[in-house]
Amino acid sequence: MSRRSLIVLVFAALLGGCTFQSGPSFEAAGDRELVWPTPPETARLAWAGEYRPGARGYRRPHGLGVASDGRVCIADPGARVVWLHAPEGRARYVGAGKLHSPVDCAFVGPELLVVSDSMAGQLVAFDARGKVVWRSAAGEMARPAGIAVDAEGQRIVVCDVTRHRLVIVDTAGQVIGEIGERGAEEGQFNFPTDVAIGPWGRLYVVDAMNFRIQILDPEGRAVLTFGVAGDGPGTFHRPRGVSVDRQGRIYVSDALFDVVQIFDGQGRLLMALGQRGRGPGEFWMPAGVAVQDGSRLLVADAYNRRVQAFRLLVAAEEMR
Repeated sequence: MSRRSLIVLVFAALLGGCTFQSGPSFEAAGDRELVWPTPPETARLAWAGEYRPGARGYRRPHGLGVASDGRVCIADPGARVVWLHAPEGRARYVGAGKLHSPVDCAFVGPELLVVSDSMAGQLVAFDARGKVVWRSAAGEMARPAGIAVDAEGQRIVVCDVTRHRLVIVDTAGQVIGEIGERGAEEGQFNFPTDVAIGPWGRLYVVDAMNFRIQILDPEGRAVLTFGVAGDGPGTFHRPRGVSVDRQGRIYVSDALFDVVQIFDGQGRLLMALGQRGRGPGEFWMPAGVAVQDGSRLLVADAYNRRVQAFRLLVAAEEMR
């Protein structure tokens, strides 16, 4: 074997861990503050900047996950990797050659990253070095998408889109329960695409083709349903991602309207952010949304190949 061939093989082995380092990845907002709504209304959100990692960049950022220590994960099905952003601003990606279509991701404690690989029909867990720890059994899910982890870090909730249900998985990748079936009644779903876990352990589900958000208790019993199909404020056309903050505000992206709508805990519209475009606060097919540390809203701006960040300026009672 030639020295050149040996070097290639060693390099390939090193890539097996699937961790790559990139430079600083977050571009902070400049001196001019952009806020929404615009004056004279009370500002509720301010432009904070955007993630655009390195020369490689995103292909199609989709699902987002945040950790309490400031880490951010971004599932990129276009690049078939998951990006990991450290609090100090540097980025790397994991999963190269090991994922078919990563559409969402979530942190489970300090050591585990769980990814929904939609086309493979599996969850894939990586350790802190980017090595695969486990894969869920083949056939247990048809098209996993949005995922969320409970506050105790013990249950992983997964949207199984084409089987119209939520699947509950433990931290070893074993299925321990499921919620729902296809239908339009409370507790039933029609292509659920994303899920978040909010106050009191409640599940917030994007019930996409029923054009609504369902709120369930931890056992899967219906608490509240809101939303209808339409083209006006407070309605949905292609709801895609959901997140919930500590005050119970609900953030829902709509990929066709190119907006993120914000609702109170009773499903009443508080405000909408966005329109089609490439500037700050504009979107092109927004997907995942996440609230980071109760102070920032992150939006995966899929076809603009970036993740936008906004500062939350007001308390829940002031956002009306």
